[in-house]
Amino acid sequence: MKNAEPLIQIFCKAPVPGEVKTRLVPKLGEQAALDLYLEMLQRLLSALMGTSFALELWITPTTGHTFFEEYPVARRQQSGTDLGARMSNALNDGLTRHHKVLLVGTDLPLIDASYINLAVECLGKNDAVLGPAEDGGYGLIGVSENLPGIFSNIDWGTDQVLSQTCIQLNQRQLIYGMLPLIWDVDRPGDLPRYRDWLNKTRVN
Repeated sequence: MKNAEPLIQIFCKAPVPGEVKTRLVPKLGEQAALDLYLEMLQRLLSALMGTSFALELWITPTTGHTFFEEYPVARRQQSGTDLGARMSNALNDGLTRHHKVLLVGTDLPLIDASYINLAVECLGKNDAVLGPAEDGGYGLIGVSENLPGIFSNIDWGTDQVLSQTCIQLNQRQLIYGMLPLIWDVDRPGDLPRYRDWLNKTRVN
């Protein structure tokens, strides 16, 4: 029997210098980019571990990094030839055990427990839910059933990811909900905004 509790899957990388936040390495250096990655991952884990949701880490390239031993969260291995295949495999795996599955990235400061709650509520009324990002992608996708092919013909890493995913959903006549716009920390220009946001949240 499937679990009625929503499952949150965090897509992440093992924290290895030079392998995370690679677009920021030229600006920050490998160690500072790694520190930033860990800061955001730890924030997300802290925000979601206190909720009633089931939580899993979906990791690449290996689940065996000692960092993950600090957290009592199930670890699973990403698999697939590209991002779309890895996401599809993870979501479908989760759907064998849970009625609702949401997959999130690690570098979107506005994803917290309240955003996840909104996504779960939205998914209760739709076949899928998306958390659109300002760069033309999305930082959250949730499904309540297997939706074959929705990650086909997507130009991953471009500003067309969200619109192309919506095309796939529309072609299959699926009903989907769109959450409030969020932003990620992926390029040097994102850093001042992130630091400003971080300072404001610490003050509050």
